Amino acid sequence: MEKKKSELVLVSWGGIGDAIVCTPTLRELKRQDPKRKIILYHLGPKHYSVFKHNPYIDSLRSLKTRTLMKHPVHFYKYLHKRKHRETYTYLFFQPVAPTHIYRKSVKNIVADIFDLKLEDDKVEIFLTEEEERNAKERLSLFKTPVIVHVHSRSSQNHHWELEKWNALVESLPEYDFIQVGNTDEQKVEGAIDWRGKSTLREAFALLKYASSFVGVDSSLSHVTNAFGTKGVVLFGDSTPVFWGHDNNLNIYKGVSCSPCFYYLFKNKCIYNHECMDMISVDEVRQALIKQVGRADQSKIKTAHF
Repeated sequence: MEKKKSELVLVSWGGIGDAIVCTPTLRELKRQDPKRKIILYHLGPKHYSVFKHNPYIDSLRSLKTRTLMKHPVHFYKYLHKRKHRETYTYLFFQPVAPTHIYRKSVKNIVADIFDLKLEDDKVEIFLTEEEERNAKERLSLFKTPVIVHVHSRSSQNHHWELEKWNALVESLPEYDFIQVGNTDEQKVEGAIDWRGKSTLREAFALLKYASSFVGVDSSLSHVTNAFGTKGVVLFGDSTPVFWGHDNNLNIYKGVSCSPCFYYLFKNKCIYNHECMDMISVDEVRQALIKQVGRADQSKIKTAHF
């Protein structure tokens, strides 16, 4: 008689970026025990967008009470999750702030929850053929499309001055800057305005086929890692030690009071935002030119093969 498959019930947590950096751990959990059924309860539509079509998840379900009640055993364990931690686990480090303990990427910190060592820490987003085709069609109008994302919901201290974004776009007229995000985010002058014109997964697909990315530490900066998109990411109150990826050029000044994200959270910096103010337009410009050049070289090599 075949042995019954084991079951691991997980709960996603945090923001969109938090969900994205958990994907290497999902892959490793399935690799270590392919027969184990992984059930993931997600927080809502944004987390669903991250985990949709992920082949390492056997069942993706909403964390809403009415969904949980359809699975009474899981509902009971969720209500008594302290007692059932061995089978009902948060797929993120909550409420511990990693900067207090670790000096390594959050991708590997998440794996530590399960006593795993990642063979590969690359994040994964699984797109459909239609999503990829639509992204390629939308970007086909542009010679050098660069996706821009200037806003973070996590912290106002992640932000770079709008005047500097405007100056960056003006300094590189040969690039097609395409700003994505929500309509309530500040508009960058000179950038093509696609705010509010893409779903989250559509934005993911655009990042796969763009020439480059430039933005702050946010969900889309993590998505670049899934596709190897060569971007430029600006860090201030957070640090690339935890939140950076090696496909990007991560600009970080490391002032004495940084990283302060887990101390201030959404509160405003009291030191005049020096960590981001020290990042110059020319510094970002030169980094972006380098990344676009690397992307062009990569395309040439791929074409030859």
